[in-house]
Amino acid sequence: MKKLLLALSLLFLSSLTYAQDLVKKIPANAFTVATIKGDNVFKLMFVKDFNESFVGKKLLTETSKSLDKNFTSVEDFGINLEKNMYYFNQLSDSITYNCFLIPLKDASRFENLITDKEKKIKVDGEIRTMILPDSTSVIKWNNNMMYFVTGSINSSFFADSVKSARYGIKDIRYQDEISMADSTMAATDSTYVTTEAPMVEEVIAPPVLKEKVQKKTAKKSTAKNKSVKRKKGVKSKKAPKKVKHNEYDSAEYAVTDSVGMASLPATDDQYDQYQQERAEQEAKKKQLALEWITVQANQIFNGNYESIESNKSYAASLDKNAIAEVWVSSLQDVYNSLSPAFGSYGKAGVMKGYGSLTAKLFMDKKSFRISTGLELAKEQADSYKKIMNRKLNKKFLKYVDSEKAIGFMGYAIDTKAYLEELPKLMQQTYGSFLGTNKMDEEIALGSELFSLLLDEEAVSKVVKGDALFIINGLNSRDVSYTTYDYDEDYNQTEVTKTKKETLPDFLFMFSSEDQRLMNKLIKYGINKNKVSVSNNIYKIEEKKSPIDIYFMIKDGIVFFGNSLTEMQSINDNSFRASISNTHKALLTKNNFSFLFNAKNLVGKVPNEEIGVEETAKKFNETLGKMGNVYMKSNPIKGNLVSADISAEIPNGHENALRYLFTLIENAAK
Repeated sequence: MKKLLLALSLLFLSSLTYAQDLVKKIPANAFTVATIKGDNVFKLMFVKDFNESFVGKKLLTETSKSLDKNFTSVEDFGINLEKNMYYFNQLSDSITYNCFLIPLKDASRFENLITDKEKKIKVDGEIRTMILPDSTSVIKWNNNMMYFVTGSINSSFFADSVKSARYGIKDIRYQDEISMADSTMAATDSTYVTTEAPMVEEVIAPPVLKEKVQKKTAKKSTAKNKSVKRKKGVKSKKAPKKVKHNEYDSAEYAVTDSVGMASLPATDDQYDQYQQERAEQEAKKKQLALEWITVQANQIFNGNYESIESNKSYAASLDKNAIAEVWVSSLQDVYNSLSPAFGSYGKAGVMKGYGSLTAKLFMDKKSFRISTGLELAKEQADSYKKIMNRKLNKKFLKYVDSEKAIGFMGYAIDTKAYLEELPKLMQQTYGSFLGTNKMDEEIALGSELFSLLLDEEAVSKVVKGDALFIINGLNSRDVSYTTYDYDEDYNQTEVTKTKKETLPDFLFMFSSEDQRLMNKLIKYGINKNKVSVSNNIYKIEEKKSPIDIYFMIKDGIVFFGNSLTEMQSINDNSFRASISNTHKALLTKNNFSFLFNAKNLVGKVPNEEIGVEETAKKFNETLGKMGNVYMKSNPIKGNLVSADISAEIPNGHENALRYLFTLIENAAK
């Protein structure tokens, strides 16, 4: 019985804790949600240790200085560091909300961050509200949580004259001069004119200044003096003096005694009036934004609405071991939000079939890792599974030296499957631009034509789809380059000079079952003196290239490299290398893999290319303290394609977070 009561108590407490999590305050239609998990962070580093770290001291010092207060711990900010902190945003056609939900442990300490709080804070029971000085941000809080929201008006919303008129907003256009043809407009003085033309700011029309023309006697009156124009470089007593006004100056002026009007640039007063009118409209937009974010903030605090927890994609993306997480609702929504200028095409299904995007940060005693994931529709997932159904050629592995390599990158795809699936993927992605409802047959016909023109089977034998690129070291070499010298009369003379450059020693290889096409290309290059050959090793003869490029074909592999010694050792089977089990697994178990070994770069870059000696020393010290950096793609599971980026922790560091803080401190010294 006691065990049952204990279990029920624990369940109740855990449910209570979960219920207090601020995720319940995030609306279900949130576009992006980012989470920092305080409990997981401070399991790796105690608050006391954070306060004494370089980052912690810097934060406390700068905050104390800016607020003229004395903070000795991040706990002085009143934030509950053991709970989750959230950022989310909401998109609409009129305004974008950027929001932060922060759990509070001591609301009085949080309020202590605010100066002149008696003047700034509005109190309504337990809820306190403060409008920031820019009037586009609101902070609301109670004893348990703080909510900060800022809003940015979408300019395209008020480009619609109907929508802008609904809210009493006018666009302003600045017209540099008035047409002489419109005598009615010419007769008006400093009057504001508005328009409903979309996406254009309406500005004041500058006033037309009347030119006083002295009357002439009938005898002296001629056709020539009825309309006098001031020309460049010619002064006229009847022409007005030029009014200087920055970039709004006009080069020519018109004077006529029959109309008595002239087209002149606006004066400073008129331009200031235009600026004032524009500022008034911006103030209206800002006030409208404030009203909207105030309503939104009140809804977050007091409203009952569906939470983001109900979103299956968001719920599935969560990982209790992550330090931080980011979730984006869908790539199609991202595209729509970034491309309003495309009009109807901006709403096209360019990213149709690509769902939510996630990123998670993990830290432990051995490494820190960022894991990313992208949801695919079933059709896309099936296509990518076919494309990724290939492993790296194991013959590549004997050319990887783990002790020597600065880095490598390998990938493996099925070329035949890629070419077969490409028309389908292209049709889905770009068909929306062409209008899929009207051109379905044309797009399908184009896809068939693409497949007909390409023999996927033949192409896949020439280039199977797997490749490996390795950087084995750096070497300084004398490199020739062309420049020009000039004499006193600026006549140029072409001069060839040499300079020291640090260039990588690389080796690139890919699999090929059918070399007939490449052999024909090689023969063509030799005939055109673009390629030379010696002992089955070919050299690309390109004088402008800063490095020599060699290539050869051996054992079904095409090799490219810039080290003749390496190519010769491959050719005569004397190449020696040793790959570690970790690197072997990385290359063979993933369709894409990447390695950067920072320690193998130490001392390889000349000091003069980094900077002063002290900078070079710090650079090499930082590299020496770094572990290996890896990237890899993971096998597709269900409809999820994912990839990881990770970095190892060198010996002597307790965990990834403390190691990261050490790197930051070393870099800042």
